[in-house]
Amino acid sequence: MTSTYHHGDLYRQALEQAQALLHEEGAAAVTLRALARRLQVTAPALYRHFRNRDSLLAALAVHGFRELRRQLLAVRRDDALEQLTGIGQAYIAFAQARPNLYRLMFGGQLLPRGAHPDLDAAGLGAFAVLQQSIDDALAAGYLNGQPAGPLTAAAWSLVHGFAELTIDGHLPDEQQAPGLAALVTRLLLPGGPSSRDNNNP
Repeated sequence: MTSTYHHGDLYRQALEQAQALLHEEGAAAVTLRALARRLQVTAPALYRHFRNRDSLLAALAVHGFRELRRQLLAVRRDDALEQLTGIGQAYIAFAQARPNLYRLMFGGQLLPRGAHPDLDAAGLGAFAVLQQSIDDALAAGYLNGQPAGPLTAAAWSLVHGFAELTIDGHLPDEQQAPGLAALVTRLLLPGGPSSRDNNNP
């Protein structure tokens, strides 16, 4: 079997084809042997870039978290409450668009925490965007001054659970997701900015 790829391009091409395979058939179908067939290269050529199947899956998940972070950072709203809502909507939209990748990213059985430091770092990078949006909402007077740590965990639990329900088909209408995502996010926000409440005796 003769490779049609230059050595310097193989890693990029392998990731692109592995992403396509993951999207089409799910994580179980992503193996180095299947990827080699898809790329028309020998399996040993891929071992130069991926030690084993787990390292390939981890690379896919790293790419996923970096793309999730990029999409969350692209949310730009003038109001801190609307920004937090937009972050939640973007998170859920990412899961809807890439359900198999999303499952891989958060599938602790396939990729246990601590086994791949780059993956752990990429996950924290995406999570940091949500943390910042919570900090900004607190600074703007929302969330009634609750501790940032528990609020961030609660916000993540809400949007993550909603995303899982959506991609597993448990919600009746996928088109309702943006509006429902906004409603879910607002469950964290009793009443609005406390500073406004204080100005209205």
